[in-house]
Parts: sequence; structure tokens; C-alpha cells
Amino acid sequence: MKRLLIIASIAFMIFSCKNDNTEIDSSSAQTFSETVDKISKSLPVLQQDKFKEALQIIYEYKTSQTSDNDSRWAAVRTMLDGKNVGEIFDLAEKVALESKFTWNRNQVPLANGIPKVGSIAPVEETPLEPTTNVQRFDFSIKQDETGVAISPFFYNAQGQEIQLEEPVTATIEVFNSGNIVYSFRSTIDPNSMDDLYRKNSINFKYSSLDASKIKNDRLDVLIRIPNSERYLTNRKAIKVPVELIGGASEVADSTAVATPAIVSKEAGMVKSLSNRFLTNISKKNYSGAFALTRSGEWSTYQKFSGDDAIKVLEQASINDSKVLDADEKVALVEVNVSLKDQSSKSYQVTLEKINNKWFVVNFK
Repeated sequence: MKRLLIIASIAFMIFSCKNDNTEIDSSSAQTFSETVDKISKSLPVLQQDKFKEALQIIYEYKTSQTSDNDSRWAAVRTMLDGKNVGEIFDLAEKVALESKFTWNRNQVPLANGIPKVGSIAPVEETPLEPTTNVQRFDFSIKQDETGVAISPFFYNAQGQEIQLEEPVTATIEVFNSGNIVYSFRSTIDPNSMDDLYRKNSINFKYSSLDASKIKNDRLDVLIRIPNSERYLTNRKAIKVPVELIGGASEVADSTAVATPAIVSKEAGMVKSLSNRFLTNISKKNYSGAFALTRSGEWSTYQKFSGDDAIKVLEQASINDSKVLDADEKVALVEVNVSLKDQSSKSYQVTLEKINNKWFVVNFK
């Protein structure tokens, strides 16, 4: 009985792989329909709908509007001959990107269907005033003998620094060796671009830190601000004089054994997620990588797939990855990769748990 189950399992795997690699046969209209139907039936229900959308996108945007329906589908058959489902999704995503609308294989089906050709106004022909919505933020840090001053900077979609239109509440978390040693909220008021703007800082004192949790002189400062459906998140590391941090001086002795970072029980999962994020990028599966993010800087698939920092990772391979810090809400993973030019580079991936699910929120 066990042998039969093993044989059945192997047969199922072979059948599944065969369906995944089924190619379109366009030798006739009938074989085209048969292979399209075979591919569709091999997919999960949601992906069946996305497969239909992919075909419709190619029909709408890659064939002549002046031709009749039969001629247009004949052109589709020619374009798709020999392609499998992954290649068809790739083509549809490329066409959507070129046609200035958002579509990828991991979205839910479009509620209003595929936009018709001509219904999307070309961006080049309708110049707009720069938006005042915050799409990205950064911050600088100044330190003195008593504490830290953080100055935030806000940018619109065009990368221009802008003023806030209304107050925002920032959440600040300070980490050391995987532990939160201080957490607080601060309201950032609408600012002007005069000298007062540069004094609109967020401050905390070293004396506020929980010295009993500090194991070394590295602090990671993570700041989150709410922005429409996503948080904007940024994180930076600073060093502080050990003698100013109270309990930290006890482990500063060069003879002390380094204490490994204390990470959450989900550390393995966030490491796997960050690796999957980078692997998808390296294979040019941008839609798969984008689906793992929640970042205002990549508010649309077009911005994500067009980011130069993303493109440089094409054909990269992961050498090593390790969790630097992690708790139940935020994690920092360092990943070392070999780029296609054979050079090596380390990246830090920040992940955050949003609605009980982990997402990549920052990558640099």
C-alpha cells in the first residue's frame, strides 16, 4: 500500500510539472484553444482568472485596433506560440508597464476589467504639478554627550523635498542586539523651510534607554510614519560612547564574551522571506518580489520594477544571510549577494509585521 502511495505521489508531481511547463501550440486555432484550456485548468482558481486577464492584455495592447477579431486573435496565437504560463505572465506584465497601468500576476483580478486602449492618458502629454503627498522620508542624526537629535526630511513622488501639510505621528524604536531598549511616539508638526524647519527634530536622551538590555555600543534607530495604506519606514545605525550608557560599560571589557543577538521565534521565517524577496528580483520576477513589500517608496509596481537599486540585482545569487535584530514586530536581515559582475555586496532588509503578516518595508 505504501509503495502505491509513493508511486501515486511521484506520478502527481510529474503531472504537475508537466502542466506547469505546458506550452502554447499555435499550429491551428483548435490546438491553440486546447493548450490554453489545458494550462488554465492546471492553475489555481485565482490564477485562472489572471491567466485570462493576461491573454486579454496581449490582445488589447499588442494587436492592431483596426483589424477584425479573428485577425487579432491570429496575431495573439503567433506571439504566444511555444510560450508557457510563466512567459505569458511576463509578457502581460511588460505590456501593462509599457501601457502605464498597474497589473501583475499576484494581484486580485481587476474589478473593472482591463482598461481599453486610449482610456489611460499618457503621462508625457499631461504634465502635472508636483504632488505634495509624502512618498518617502529620510532622517539625519546628530549626537552629543547626552543624547540624540533626529531631523526628518520628506519627499514627494518626484524626489523633491516638501513641507508637511498636517502633523504626523512618528513611532520611534531603538534596538540593541535584538532588544527594544526604548520606544516612544513623537508628533512632527507641519514645518516651514526656514531655519525653524531644521530645528523640528525628535530627541531622546541616553538616560532614557534601558541600560540592562544594552550589550554593545551599536544602536539601531527605526522610525515609522503612517502614510495612506502603508507605513513609511526607515532605519539607521549609530554608535554611542559605551561609558555614557550605564549598564553597557559592563560588557565593554575586551575579555567579555560577545552576546549573540536575541531574536524572536520567527527569525527563521523572516530570513526566508528576505531571501525569497531577493531571489525573485534576481530572477526578474518583479511582481513576486513586489507582492512581499509594504513600502510607500514603492507605492506602485511601476516604481518598484523601475528602481535602479532593484535592477542591479538581476542574476544575483545569495551567498549568506543572517538575522541581525528581530522582535515580534520588526526584523533586520543582512544578506550578502554576488552580483552579475561577480562583485559581492551586502544588503540590509528591514521587515515589519503588518496585520499579523511579515512584509519587506525597507531595503538598502
